[in-house]
Amino acid sequence: MLTEQLHGVFRGENPLTSIVFSEALFEEAKGRGLPEVTVLYGDCFHALPSEQFDYVIGSGMLWHPGLTECLRWIRRVLKPGGQMLFFEPNFSVPARLFNEIRTRPKELKSRNIDVPEVLAASNDAGFAHVQLAPHDIVSCRLGLRAMTQLQAKAVLLEHMPVIRSACASICVVAHNRGTRIKISPNLAELPALHGAVSVVVPAHNEAHTIAGLVERLLRFYGPYIHEIIIVNDNSTDETASVIQALTAADPRIHLLNRSKPNGVGLALRDGYRAATGRYVLSMDCDFGEILPELRGLFRVVAEGHDGAIGSRFSHESILVNYPFLKLFFNRFCHALIKLFLLSTVRDITNNLKLYRSEILKGLEITSPHFSANLETGLKPLLAGYDIIEVPISWINRTSEMGPSSFYLRRVGLAYAGTLLACWSEGHRQGRGAVQLAWRRLIKRVGLTLHLS
Repeated sequence: MLTEQLHGVFRGENPLTSIVFSEALFEEAKGRGLPEVTVLYGDCFHALPSEQFDYVIGSGMLWHPGLTECLRWIRRVLKPGGQMLFFEPNFSVPARLFNEIRTRPKELKSRNIDVPEVLAASNDAGFAHVQLAPHDIVSCRLGLRAMTQLQAKAVLLEHMPVIRSACASICVVAHNRGTRIKISPNLAELPALHGAVSVVVPAHNEAHTIAGLVERLLRFYGPYIHEIIIVNDNSTDETASVIQALTAADPRIHLLNRSKPNGVGLALRDGYRAATGRYVLSMDCDFGEILPELRGLFRVVAEGHDGAIGSRFSHESILVNYPFLKLFFNRFCHALIKLFLLSTVRDITNNLKLYRSEILKGLEITSPHFSANLETGLKPLLAGYDIIEVPISWINRTSEMGPSSFYLRRVGLAYAGTLLACWSEGHRQGRGAVQLAWRRLIKRVGLTLHLS
């Protein structure tokens, strides 16, 4: 089942080797006949060649007495720079109380393999950047339908201190040492978008990230790219000189320098104004790791929709190291939007949006800072544009990317003010979605008063 799910996620584009340790399940797995999938029995465990795989992925395979041997085998078959990703049962006391894990191996009933032991064994096996994080607080016994409905809503609990220890699983991530060979697939598979996309990237002190982002954009989606407009938002590091070197290498890359006052909203407004493509893709400098997932956004606009938003809180999304306070206020903001404005949104504040250019050119952005992302997500929806949310992952900035310019205390009030302004404007102009939300709220309040 895990192999079948991976095959679907990868769209059959990547060869998979599935190793099955149950003889009965091995015969069943072979009978599936999935293309690009090789099914092997567990006795091949030590016979596979070294450095063969980019990833080793598994579930319920590490929490047993053969942990050290298993980790050494995984590292042996991984290519340099390869990665392992495992989801293991969480045997901590809170998890057992909440999830009643019944699949615990007999040999573990008298012996706990704890997180420090796994960390030590992973390091001893030669892995680097080992991380263990609680994952998935929604019990699988609820059934697929309930899990799908609750998963996105439970993401706050999964990141909440103390509560997260009740998650049913532990996610184990580790990298093999060495330099990974970069794969350069052409993901521009939709001829209708060739030469049609302007990319607008605000950049404030992004000298460490901007070159890698541009290189990956051109590598994955070069045929789509009409231009890449990098708005240097009054940077004090080497951002401007890095961008100038990029412009000399490719005429599609443009540098737009801004002076004070600086701010994301001001940079986006200038970038949108300068864009000349039929579509505008708006994104941040630290989105380089999720670029392959942009195919979903491109597919939506190619199907005829007005735009697409990268949604980090779909039930198919993955969040890596999302700060809890930032997550809390994001969910609180969207709860207010659902209550007073639009009941169907999941995540419209992400600066990952692909719209028809006239939408953004005709949009009045009043916020000078990060809350402009709320305007670019909410105002087009209130105006009635056909915009689809597409599941996307989110990965927190690493130390190599430099510090973030997002400061929660500074931007929290700005988001509140922008949300109030959007509500006031929509109510004043009699926008249908706002009026409908008000009628629904009044009906709920009236019903509550009547019952009381």
